[in-house]
Amino acid sequence: MNLLFEVSNVLSHDKISTSINENIELLIGQIVLNRVSGIAYDKLDLNKLHPEAAKYLKAQKEHNMIMCHSFLRNLEVLSHILSSINVDYALLKGAYLTPFLYKNGHRTSNDIDILVNSVDVSKTQELLLQNGFLQGYLSSKSEIIPSSRREIIEAKMNFGETVPFLKQFDDSMLEVDINFSLDFKPSQDMQIVSQMLSSTVYVENGPIRFKTLKFDDFLIHLCCHLYKEATTYNWVLSRRDLMLYKFSDINVFVYAHGVDNYFDTLVERIKYFRLEKECYYTLENASIIYPNLNKIEGFVEAKDAIRPPDLTFMTQIIWPREKKLFQHHLSFADWFFCPNRIAALEEIPYEAD
Repeated sequence: MNLLFEVSNVLSHDKISTSINENIELLIGQIVLNRVSGIAYDKLDLNKLHPEAAKYLKAQKEHNMIMCHSFLRNLEVLSHILSSINVDYALLKGAYLTPFLYKNGHRTSNDIDILVNSVDVSKTQELLLQNGFLQGYLSSKSEIIPSSRREIIEAKMNFGETVPFLKQFDDSMLEVDINFSLDFKPSQDMQIVSQMLSSTVYVENGPIRFKTLKFDDFLIHLCCHLYKEATTYNWVLSRRDLMLYKFSDINVFVYAHGVDNYFDTLVERIKYFRLEKECYYTLENASIIYPNLNKIEGFVEAKDAIRPPDLTFMTQIIWPREKKLFQHHLSFADWFFCPNRIAALEEIPYEAD
């Protein structure tokens, strides 16, 4: 297994040593860019690591701990605010993963995503504004620049999203993004959102209490967002398409929840939403990075049950705006570590769905 994949595996209990032949400069860069420095600090045998690399990872871990503390405090504040809201909602991704499944400092989040039905966006916005939030963006000096009414309307009309809501605390900024579109099945998007929000679960960890997606929907949501970013040209161009921490999320979540009849209900739900392609891509590639996923009872059978007959999509990249389609001819591992993914692509005929 590749060393980067190994040091990002929070479920491994072994300390990992680097060999004299290892390109430490490259490894540290990969760890930082993939946002797994907190995990790597705990997994690497620091006594056998270059002293400057060990010192840097220690500083990163300490920074992550500070960020995590601020995030959890912000999450506590937001969960208290949401306790009075009279709409269906779900907090997504890091809001659940960070406090419930990861050790402090192993996962960082910059914002908190909340999913609501489109008809409830105004109510949710009003609640945040009443609690001191402003809609806008951060300047280079970490000051809030309020957005104009026109910018707020254009963001909703053109991109299906709201301008972030920001609130300054003593030493950190709480950023909340309101989502009302899942953006991976446009033709049935509102229906999927409504159905997912109609069966949320309530989670609690001390003072942090909120609703999130039920655990089959939660994994489906993670899979679909990872797939979209991994297969969209703009993300490939900025090299944010294959972020290792997102595969780590899949690894950690499946290990925590993949028990009893979980995979039976998961497969049923994936097929119901017709999201086989998106989920197969994510689960199959996650198991290449973390092979022990295949040892979880029912996981391989679930992959087989949703495996599309035609797998050409696994190596395709789409550029929606330009209506262009590309493909590469690399294995997933080679594609992940390809230094210039754009150069490895070739354009093929595009056919709209």
